[in-house]
Amino acid sequence: MRKNKWLWLVIGIVLVLIGGIWFTTTRVTNTPQANPKNVGDYHTPTLFVHGFGGGYGSEKDMIDDLSKHAGFRQVLRFDVDNNDHAQVSGNWPVNVRYPLIAIVFKSGRPDSTALVKILENLKKEYGIKNFNAVGHSAGSMAWANWAVTDAANTKEPTLRKLITIAGPFNGFPGMDKAAAQATLDKDGKPSYISSRYEPLLENRQHFPTTAAVLNLYGDMGDGSDSRVPVVSARALRYIVEPRAKSYTERVIKNNLSQHSKLHEHNPLVNRYLYEFLTVGKITN
Repeated sequence: MRKNKWLWLVIGIVLVLIGGIWFTTTRVTNTPQANPKNVGDYHTPTLFVHGFGGGYGSEKDMIDDLSKHAGFRQVLRFDVDNNDHAQVSGNWPVNVRYPLIAIVFKSGRPDSTALVKILENLKKEYGIKNFNAVGHSAGSMAWANWAVTDAANTKEPTLRKLITIAGPFNGFPGMDKAAAQATLDKDGKPSYISSRYEPLLENRQHFPTTAAVLNLYGDMGDGSDSRVPVVSARALRYIVEPRAKSYTERVIKNNLSQHSKLHEHNPLVNRYLYEFLTVGKITN
């Protein structure tokens, strides 16, 4: 009987030790810490946000293709739960010249509220002063909403480059039939203002003057990328151009111009991303 007690005691101690090791490992893996001596020295990161119903797979192709270039590497990933709580994982060496960060929403619905918390975390923990942003579809919309409502928050780093891909800024036929019938005037203002566009319009005077903008959209030959009308994607110009450091837009018309294909190992889109992130402009 006494031997059995000793046996169970030994087993219990082993289980506690194993549990402690697992907990510590999980904690370190899921909550990477900036090296205190490197805080403030990390290079400007680029943050990716997927579209509605998307996830890490919607960002991974772009991140992987960029990572083929010297200096580019994914360093962190933020997973956002349905309560906008973010869990971070990864490893960020201070010498990575073009660090890439994935933001993944469990709900598949990107929103600007969670972006605020993530940006505050990056500034507080890593000393990040500037950042770049890439968004596809609803991810573009999330970044645009953030830019006109929260970019002036001094607890967050400063936006330097914004790349939007297939952004439904003035709606799309699936939710608003009038979006596809709108026209743009000489300044880019749409003739029809959707409920999605109205907050952007009301707050456009707050768009950061520090940000250069690249707006990419697809046209399959019918004035849309199969989901987002060209006029809706191009409506971003009226919101940002008066204040942005620069505004550039490019249409993709090849066989990869469909909405989802714009982020799936798309050579032209990836070239634009690389050029804009490295030199701040595109060649053609």
